[in-house]
Amino acid sequence: LSSLFFSTYYINLDQDTFRTVTQLSRVGDVLGNEVNYTTALTIYANHFIHPDDRTEYLKTMSVKNLKNSLRWWRSCVVFEYRKLSEEPEAKADSWSWVRVSVVLARTGEDDLPKTAVYVAQDISGGRRNQNAADT
Repeated sequence: LSSLFFSTYYINLDQDTFRTVTQLSRVGDVLGNEVNYTTALTIYANHFIHPDDRTEYLKTMSVKNLKNSLRWWRSCVVFEYRKLSEEPEAKADSWSWVRVSVVLARTGEDDLPKTAVYVAQDISGGRRNQNAADT
């Protein structure tokens, strides 16, 4: 998984918790021992996501949206955002593109989602911000 996705988490939607499968060490440093999914999303967004993408990211990846959206016939929620550079010398407007996919893992007897898998991958390729490409 780590060769395809830089972050992988197992989410318990009923308990609003997550368990790390793989993640970048910098993200682990920022999240620390946090296990509450909603809190971790906010911390991550404030440190790593471009300010113009934060609100939509938090809305799309929220427990409420995932519980309302994920079903056996729609088993994935996807969002793309600009990830701020982690390099200390990087310009403020440097970023790369990331695609997050949350895939339904398990439903309850009522067919409502119980657990999901969150994966994130860098999809920049040629989409990298010009200023980031210049650094």
